Amino acid sequence: MEPEHFDARQLGEDFLNLRSQNPQMQVMGRLGMTAVEARMTMTGQPGGMTLFLKLWLKYLLDLRWRLRSPRDRNPSGGNALIGMLRLSLMDRKIPLWLNTGARELIVEDGRVAGVVAEREGKTIRIGATRGVILGAGGFEGNQAMREKYLPKPTRAEWSCGNPHNTGEVIEMAMKLGAGIDLMDDAWWGPTTVVPGEDLARFLVIEKSLPRSILVNKRGERFTNEAAPYIDIVNAMYEKNSPESPCVPAYFVFDGIYRKNYMCGPLLQGSAQPDWMARKLFKQGYMKKAKTLDELAAMIGVDAEGLKASVAKNNEYARTGIDPEYQRGETLYDRYYGDAKVEPNPCLGPIDTAPYYAIEAFPGELGTKGGLTVDARARVLTEAGEAIPGLYAIGNCSASVMGRSYPGAGATIGPATTFGFIAANDATGG
Repeated sequence: MEPEHFDARQLGEDFLNLRSQNPQMQVMGRLGMTAVEARMTMTGQPGGMTLFLKLWLKYLLDLRWRLRSPRDRNPSGGNALIGMLRLSLMDRKIPLWLNTGARELIVEDGRVAGVVAEREGKTIRIGATRGVILGAGGFEGNQAMREKYLPKPTRAEWSCGNPHNTGEVIEMAMKLGAGIDLMDDAWWGPTTVVPGEDLARFLVIEKSLPRSILVNKRGERFTNEAAPYIDIVNAMYEKNSPESPCVPAYFVFDGIYRKNYMCGPLLQGSAQPDWMARKLFKQGYMKKAKTLDELAAMIGVDAEGLKASVAKNNEYARTGIDPEYQRGETLYDRYYGDAKVEPNPCLGPIDTAPYYAIEAFPGELGTKGGLTVDARARVLTEAGEAIPGLYAIGNCSASVMGRSYPGAGATIGPATTFGFIAANDATGG
């Protein structure tokens, strides 16, 4: 379940105040696509190219707006959801203060009664008669907090999350005695860092497609590449060692993969040949070589290990069975595979030059740890007592999912649900 495309023309000029999505959620950094549309396009499903052309034509025909901004006013995903919510505020004439940062929680008579904030360079006090709801995300943009709580190595640059999620509200509540939990966990996923882009890109579909493998510095596979993305990063950390470094890992694929599938910021080679992306090669983002030995030298992995891993993969592709990591055996694995490839849509031989590689880092969509709350979204002290007047929702609260990950939407679903619960509880609804 996900939002349909939203007609952002309804927001007027306020659309420009909506933060743009991660570039990977937009084809060519411009076109909004739903998850279903992205799967159709990236895995070569029938109708995928026709769909892409329709979206591109709709973008180009928005002529008046093209003179104003490159932003697509037919957004999907998070921009569609937030656009709809913003429109609801506008319909109800509810003011929205931008660039107003909370600095301190106000406590009166043992109850949280408002916040001290900074707006337009001035310090203001905002009173709250019913309660304060914290919904400011996690701490993925705060390198110091990452170093303190998350597994190492860790870098804010590897995150796909909002860089302005810097954890201050978590620390504000902790000063009042609030408890925290799951601070060493996150909504993990392998990421790729593209030069010049503010956010890392999540490797979701790419890693499941045939003719590719993920290897460590020894050139060895260490996990099922098509597994849920949270499992990939857990494996990267669990198996990372001085003898077998897995951070970063290297995503390796061949010329046929490059021709048929998108990867990171690149369209499939049939639509965007290498010469059209020469800047990314010059910057060292993507490595390209005529042989596996040459590629191994370029990325600094053991050549014999890489060639042995490729040889095993090619045999698995022939039989359709991966006895090491069972790649392509589950419905989840196969969802992002190439259905045209048999006998296993996630396995294909890596045997056609040139060969390519990009670095893969242990990134995340956002941190999972935060303030402990109860079923009413009330923030709890370390002793488990509710702090009167204080609520927390979303990624600034410890995830209701614990250390599990039932699937995509495990962040936004609880955030919206507990937002509703918190508002009802605060107002006595």
